[in-house]
Order: sequence, then C-alpha cells, then structure tokens
Amino acid sequence: ATGMRTEFGKIAQLLHTVETSKTPLQETLDRLGRKLAQAALVVVAIIVVLGVFRGQPLIQMLVFGIALAVAVVPEALPAVVTISLARGVQRLVKRRALMRRLPAVETLGSTSVICSDKTGTLTRDEMTVRELYVAGRLLEVSGAGYEPHGEFSRDGRRIEMSAPLERLLRAVALASDAHIVRREADGVWHVKGDPTEGALVVMAAKAGLRKIDLDARFPRVHEIPFASETKRMTTLHAAADGVVAYGKGAPEVILDSCESQLTVDGEVRLDAARRQAVLEASRHMAEKALRVLAVASKAEATPENAERGMTFLGLVGMIDPPRAEARAAIQTCERAGIRVVMITGDHPITAQAIARELGVLKKGRVVTGSELEAMGDAAFDDDVDTIDVYARVTPTHKLRVVTALQKKGYVVAMTGDGVNDAPALKKADIGIAMGITGTDVAREAAAMTLTDDTFASIVA
Repeated sequence: ATGMRTEFGKIAQLLHTVETSKTPLQETLDRLGRKLAQAALVVVAIIVVLGVFRGQPLIQMLVFGIALAVAVVPEALPAVVTISLARGVQRLVKRRALMRRLPAVETLGSTSVICSDKTGTLTRDEMTVRELYVAGRLLEVSGAGYEPHGEFSRDGRRIEMSAPLERLLRAVALASDAHIVRREADGVWHVKGDPTEGALVVMAAKAGLRKIDLDARFPRVHEIPFASETKRMTTLHAAADGVVAYGKGAPEVILDSCESQLTVDGEVRLDAARRQAVLEASRHMAEKALRVLAVASKAEATPENAERGMTFLGLVGMIDPPRAEARAAIQTCERAGIRVVMITGDHPITAQAIARELGVLKKGRVVTGSELEAMGDAAFDDDVDTIDVYARVTPTHKLRVVTALQKKGYVVAMTGDGVNDAPALKKADIGIAMGITGTDVAREAAAMTLTDDTFASIVA
C-alpha cells in the first residue's frame, strides 16, 4: 500500500480525527469567566435601575455601569495563571519531566487514572533469561543483566550442551537484531537494540555462541519483521544445506505454525499431548512473572512458506524486574485517590503476576486484547471500572480504553513510546511519552516527556 492506505497513513489519519478536550484548568477558567460576566450584568443592571430610580441621568448611569463591568474583568488573571504554570514547568524539569504545553501542568495534578505501560515504565527494561523449556525439559539459566557469563543447569546440576539446546540458542541469536557491547570506560556490558533481544543474545553468548560469529556463518537473506498484530518475527539464513528460517514470538502464535517438535531423539510430530505440554510449561513460566517467547525453525524455507510447517525448538522465559520505586509510587497514587491501570503486550499470566507484585491488581480483573475486541462499547463502558490490567493488547486498543475512561468522567494520563501509541497519547487528558525509548511521533503527540522513563516521575 502507499500513502494514507499504509499502516503509518492510517495512524496519521487517526491522529487528525482524534479530538483533544479542554484541560480541567481551561474548563475552570471558562466557568469563572461566564460566572463573572453573569454577575457583572446583574450588578450593572441593578445599579443602573437604582440610579435612574433616584433621578440620575440615564446616560450617566449607563457609562457608570459599563465602567463597573470593565472593573470586574480580572486582567491580571491570565498573567498570574501563566506565571504559576511556568513555575510548575521549572519544578517538573527537576523531576525529569519536560512539558510541551503549559496547561498540561495543572492537568497532571488533576489526574484520576494513570494508564501505564509495563515494560520500562513499571519495570527496569533489563531483560534476563531465567528458564528454558527444551526437548520437554525445564532448564535454569544463571547470570544477571547483560554480562555474558552464566551456566545452564537442571535441578541445580550443571548440564553440558546438547543438540536441541544448541539449535535453540542459535535460533534466538540469529533471529535477533540486538548486539551486546562492552563500554571501554567502565567495562560494563550493555545492549544496542531491543532489551528482549539483548537478553536472548546474552543467553547464547553464555554458551559460547557469539552473535557476530553466527551472523558470519549463517548470513541473513530475508526477514519478516515483528508486528504487534502478528506477535512474531522470522528471519531466513543461508546455511550449508539450504535456507533455514528461525522464528520467535508469542507461544500461542508460534505453536499454531508448528507441525513437529525437536527432542533429544530428533524431530517428532507435535501431537495434541505434546502441544498441551508446551502450553502448560508456558503457563507455569508465566505464573512466575516470566515473559515467555516460543522459538521455531524451518528447513528449506522461502519467504512464502517460512511461517508454516515449522519445528518447535523450545520456550524462553525471561524476567524484567519491577522498578524498586514503582511499588512505592503506586501506593502513593492509591493514597491520593488515583487509580493505576496497567497496559501491556505481555501474556496475561505474566501481566497478572507483575501487577500483583506491584500492587496494581487487587480486586480488579485482567482482560486480553481479543476479549476487548469481543466486547461491545456499552458492555465495555460498564466494565471499565473493574478492569485493572489489559494484556496482549495492540497499541490501537489503548485509544478505546482511554475513551471509555473519559466517558466515565475520569481525567486520564496515558503513557506510551511507539508510533501506534500516538492516537491514545493525543486523546488522553495528558499524554506522557518516554524520552529514552519513545519515538518522535509519540513525543510529538504527548503533552509531557519523561527523560528517565520511570513511573515514579509521573507520580511525583
């Protein structure tokens, strides 16, 4: 597609159709202006009538009444409000928040619901692989952060490299775009690229499989990039025996495209029992607040058939630890009467575990994007007060969530970082973009930008 028919074009069109409402301060000043005008008219009318009744000339009383009406107008109020908001902007800069629009300063103080993204805002966005499910067995991975040092173990005992494990590690490294580099200044390892892919590359490096070497041995010849709608990414690589495809993504999506599973005895048919065992392992890992990715491969692949008839290689469970300050900030919100809603693309069980740990999920419930699509507008408007966590949502669902909350009379703050988040950021009473991970489009649509990407800065 071209022009406005592309996905970018649709988002641009949506941005033009989204209407921004007045801020609470603007509405309050409008009400004040109307009341002052009404009061002035009443007072002027009374004084003119009384003056004429006492015998004063009508023209003189009209001039006096108009002068009185002018005196009622608070000329200094706009200046006072602007100075107050400007001082607020200065104070917010010290809290690592940049304001793009002055009235948004007061809106932030009036917020009654904060819709927050999970990754990077409520969590540290430093993914570390903790568990693997390979050839029907659960393995543990040691090490922390992006340091490429650690061991693979089972039931506490270190294990040697096996063929299924090596194929899994090779697949995740080749199907990733991130690289790990060591800073010369302090010797600390950090990721260039997506943190999730960084964790996968680090895991492969722990087994001695360096991405730079793998890329040289198996050069990438084609790519089907990740999309929030497909929830997967597939890359094709040239190998000695032809082109091999490696895919990673949401377990339910990857499993649907697999016909076989790799075991210690080779490839076997992925029947209903094996499929159920994989889903059970995925659920078990997600209950421990791990983000779960499934990995698959296909030999003799072409761009047309790469995502069909694949071989399931295993599951990767990684954790993005919650920010230490996020839980305290959420408790502060609770005491202030501000409700926090978590929105994430993660598996609902993972989202539920993190939300409980942070104190976001107590009596409310978790709703997935597919469930949200199945709900009518009237039903969603009735239920929006009972939903604390939205999982497996595409960024376009966020716009619907914001609209439903605003219909209920809430002042909504919305956080986001992607291009697809822009309509929801613009629709919210105050859109908050991420300064580090945020795109230019998201920052342009938002009223505020966080220079440190932390939830605690919003609350402060």
